[in-house]
Amino acid sequence: MAEFNGDDVQGDLFSRGFPKFNEVYYFFHITSGKEKEFSQKVKMLVSGEEKHISSINKVLEDWKRVDAAAAKNRTIDDPAQKEWVSTVNALIAFSKPGLDSIQTGLTLAGRPSLDLKYLNVSDPTFDMGMADDGPENLNDPPVDSWDPLFRTTTIDGLLKVGGSDSKIINDKLEHLKRILGHPQVITDIEGNSPPSLTKSMLEGHTRPGKHHGHEHFGFRDGLSQPLLKGINSDEALQADPYMQTDQNVITVSSKPPELQDGVEADPTRRPLWMVNGSFLAFRKLEQDVPRWIDLVNKFQDAGCKSPDHLGAKLMGRWPSGAPVAKFPDEDAPPNTPFDNNFRYKGVSKYNCPFGAHIRKVNPRTDGGAVTTTRMIRNGIPYGTDFDPANPPTDPNDTRGLLFAAYQSCLENSFQFVQKSWSNSESFPVSKTGYDAISGQAKDGGLLNITLHDEDEGHLVPGLGQFRESCTMKGGEYFFVPSISALRNTLGCD
Repeated sequence: MAEFNGDDVQGDLFSRGFPKFNEVYYFFHITSGKEKEFSQKVKMLVSGEEKHISSINKVLEDWKRVDAAAAKNRTIDDPAQKEWVSTVNALIAFSKPGLDSIQTGLTLAGRPSLDLKYLNVSDPTFDMGMADDGPENLNDPPVDSWDPLFRTTTIDGLLKVGGSDSKIINDKLEHLKRILGHPQVITDIEGNSPPSLTKSMLEGHTRPGKHHGHEHFGFRDGLSQPLLKGINSDEALQADPYMQTDQNVITVSSKPPELQDGVEADPTRRPLWMVNGSFLAFRKLEQDVPRWIDLVNKFQDAGCKSPDHLGAKLMGRWPSGAPVAKFPDEDAPPNTPFDNNFRYKGVSKYNCPFGAHIRKVNPRTDGGAVTTTRMIRNGIPYGTDFDPANPPTDPNDTRGLLFAAYQSCLENSFQFVQKSWSNSESFPVSKTGYDAISGQAKDGGLLNITLHDEDEGHLVPGLGQFRESCTMKGGEYFFVPSISALRNTLGCD
């Protein structure tokens, strides 16, 4: 089977992902007895002149239009004269139960087996699913505390649609659902996930105005993405050479990357039809903004100059995205060119603690093994902005991040980073503490992080123990097949 090409890989699987202001995640179940018909519908998604599932090359063309319009708009003062580019793109992915259902349909159609019997060896995390893996290995909350969307009907598949506005996205989603035979062949999941009242789906959107591109704690998001030769621009590759990443770290290849020590998986046992696909870790992360504000207001106890200073130390970046490794005392001045080319060697533990989020999940050490943990992260915020002057009274008025990470090996990337780095008090050195942003203690326990004084001695008590500000409210592992696999292997006539 041919290796990577941009017409075969689904379009969200690179650093920029879909151009989007809005995005919807629609989770579905394949009706028992309709599995063969579903496979026929899958083939319709990627056959004919109209390609309903986007490739990377299609998304790159959209970005060219968006970037050209943005460059032109910077020269225009009148908002009414600025150009608006309409875009919409879609991705489809399947859970392990979803692949099992497809296998049932293919068997009925007399088609070859998907050869899933070794997935418990090649990709055991995907095989067991997040509801089993999360509480057991990642310190996730018990499944009975997850939002109803993730603990009612079995989730077999996901349609992810992103674009320039909610109407074009919803129109696209409804069209895809009709192609897949909703509500007879596929059905909704019988559960919702606040703040959405609609069952079976989640809606995200970029934050408005000056907060565009920032998550709800106020930090610029989506930085330090893996950069892929042949996809990302030469300019991007040269600006951040450390983040240049082999394609086989993101998409499945016949030559898988080096595994981390202790990882129990054998990617060489995968069936060939999985080449050019990718594994998606989806998680709904609820952000408790008032709790975060209370935490950073302890800045004096933490030896910091302000709440923003403490927040920057915990994140490893200032709200602008400027790394504390380069700007230790205050955020970069306005209009400072963004510079993400840095290492932590020689950086003071006072300026950037070992437990800072971006230092935990991307240590920036030399050596190939660390680079194989990388993931493409193309999620989006959800919920309304928190207003301290008018705090919400509705408990369902929540906000957070729809986290979506793509990689060629869950055990080597997402699971390893969450389990062995974010959740470890002793990574990268003993008494580091947890990742204060995404770390989870066992059984919902309290977090801690070691901070230092200016002489790099331990600051005691510092923040002491504190509750997590992000809570995992549900999720699932999916496989994102190549477009050729959708057409020739998972789909049938």
